[in-house]
Amino acid sequence: MKLKTELLVVGAGPGGTATAISAVKKGGKVLILDRKTNVGVPVQCGEAIGKTGPGIAEIEIPENSIVNPIRGFRIYSPNLTKVDYAKSEPDGYIVDRRIFDKELLAKACEKGAEALVGANVTELLYKNEQIKGVTARRFGEKIEIEAEVVIGADGVNSTIAKLSGLRKNIKLKDIESCAQYEMVNVQIEDIDLLEFYLGKNVSPRGYVWVFPKSENRANIGLGIGGGQGEKTALEYLQEFIKHNPRGKEICKNAKAIEFRVGALPMGGPNPKNVLDNLILVGDAAGQVHPITGGGMGYAIVCGSIAGEVAVEAITEEDTSEEALTLYEAQWRQKYGKEFEQMLNLQQLLTEAEDTLLDKLAQTLSGQNVVELTAGKKIGIFLKAAAKHDKQLINLLNQLRHLQLVQ
Repeated sequence: MKLKTELLVVGAGPGGTATAISAVKKGGKVLILDRKTNVGVPVQCGEAIGKTGPGIAEIEIPENSIVNPIRGFRIYSPNLTKVDYAKSEPDGYIVDRRIFDKELLAKACEKGAEALVGANVTELLYKNEQIKGVTARRFGEKIEIEAEVVIGADGVNSTIAKLSGLRKNIKLKDIESCAQYEMVNVQIEDIDLLEFYLGKNVSPRGYVWVFPKSENRANIGLGIGGGQGEKTALEYLQEFIKHNPRGKEICKNAKAIEFRVGALPMGGPNPKNVLDNLILVGDAAGQVHPITGGGMGYAIVCGSIAGEVAVEAITEEDTSEEALTLYEAQWRQKYGKEFEQMLNLQQLLTEAEDTLLDKLAQTLSGQNVVELTAGKKIGIFLKAAAKHDKQLINLLNQLRHLQLVQ
């Protein structure tokens, strides 16, 4: 079978569907491919999303996917010092990704996009040495799809990124391995707060998360940095549930009803995410926050930019790398500096001893944490100096060098 479209989006996750929605709003002819026959399954996500990303992209979070509204977070340092942040109204949600992803795909199709599920891309099509589409297998049939622009939004193990040469392989140190249980009978303290647990013995270069879905139900998972620690992600997760003082308390009567695994690209954005007739979006582009591991919101915003730029380039009959670089310029202007700073902060926190993280937790407020992870300067130096702690002051001087502390 041979097909033809203007814009071909590979991957029907949040980044891909945001690209498609943005493009059809601009009048583009869009075809979405996904290798899964049921998008959103299996779930490989903690399922938390803030309002900011979808709001910027003018894409509504599907109401029927919302499981629980979230007002803020509670961070536990290694010695269980708490840092709280909460707004008066919900600022985000726990969603059901099985519904969330499918509803965004439905929205894209309702607005005019076409979709082929169960289509696994095997090759890029070339014409005059330029990318002109893809070859895919669908239910045993070979399909050739010609397109003026191909969008690779096909996740951390992106086939499009590999075939195009924009990202052949990810280094072990830049991958975070994740394991998660969905559990019932969890002793949840505050249903509208996300909980995070830090420490080298808890989750090396990562954290444990407890994301409430109801009064007694939660996603409990963690991610560990590639090459970090002495155990697997699952072993660290089981250790937290069975032996961590807080983990034992909240999971005393808990029962697992689902187990999930996944991976995150935590090494920052790819150096380059465009070629002639091709753009990468979301995890495929490395558009994941290097501290929080959050990716859905960034993928939605960057996808919406990609869709607009691609349709404009197609309309102008110039889909060269030079024309599509407008996408790189726009998304990097929005997030580039933040990601760069957070990569440097990631390195500092990875090297920090647990005792130093405890001291930092005693010094930071929840608002400080929000600003810090957004790449904004925080004014805590005098507060820390009053403690006369050389180790803490040294860390803050390093943060000041990164322009994160006033």
